[in-house]
Amino acid sequence: MIQEYLGFSRLADSDAERYIAAILNVHIALSQLPSLAPSPEVNSLFSELVALCIQTPDEVVTATILSDSRIYRIIPHLRQLCSEGESELEAYWALKIAACETEHEALKMLHQFTYYSNYVDLTRLELNMILALSIDPPRKFAFIGSGPLPLSSLCIADSLAREGGEKALVHNIDNHHGAIEQSSEMCRMLGVHAECLRFQCAEATSAEGLEEYDVVYLASLVGTTQAQKTDIISTLVKRMRSGALLVLRTAHSLRSLLYPVK
Repeated sequence: MIQEYLGFSRLADSDAERYIAAILNVHIALSQLPSLAPSPEVNSLFSELVALCIQTPDEVVTATILSDSRIYRIIPHLRQLCSEGESELEAYWALKIAACETEHEALKMLHQFTYYSNYVDLTRLELNMILALSIDPPRKFAFIGSGPLPLSSLCIADSLAREGGEKALVHNIDNHHGAIEQSSEMCRMLGVHAECLRFQCAEATSAEGLEEYDVVYLASLVGTTQAQKTDIISTLVKRMRSGALLVLRTAHSLRSLLYPVK
């Protein structure tokens, strides 16, 4: 029995070490790049990191990886790199879409975004849960941390439009002025497909009018630590109307290497 346990333990450690080595190598490579703007090298490294983090090793291996001192030390910087890389990727695509000559061309370009189908599937799942919890179908949404490319907001608006009824309003909030400018410009080019989106540059805890919304989304990258995220959530809940829903996007397992966890 003891021999079996030791054998299992050694196997878990071996599996964990392979993940740890791969994650550390990607972190070093990303850290040495002069820019995280999309390029073949940047795209390849982030794809490799995402591929590692969406794996589902067993609980023992996962716990070994996340508790390893080498991994624990780099998590804050790794999340920062992921945040910067995601912002660069979104800004690149927002500018690309905004530069289109027609609304049809812009919509076609939007659908070509690398992770577009992921956002469609995620928002559909979230909306199904929201509708199941709501007495009346929600029509006013706020999305905090919308970024340069407000794909979630566009998917929410599109999904609800397909359901019929009153048009949804999606209020996008981000604390980065450049992100708000880029997303606004992109949505102008998308025309009717983004006409129900509104924009505001503000901190998560100081955004105006949250009491007006049926649903408030909090993006994964808002709040870089668990303590910050907890404080933001506490403030939001106090400012939302009674009966409104707060949707938290977070991460678990190895995905917690990419995003802050609540």
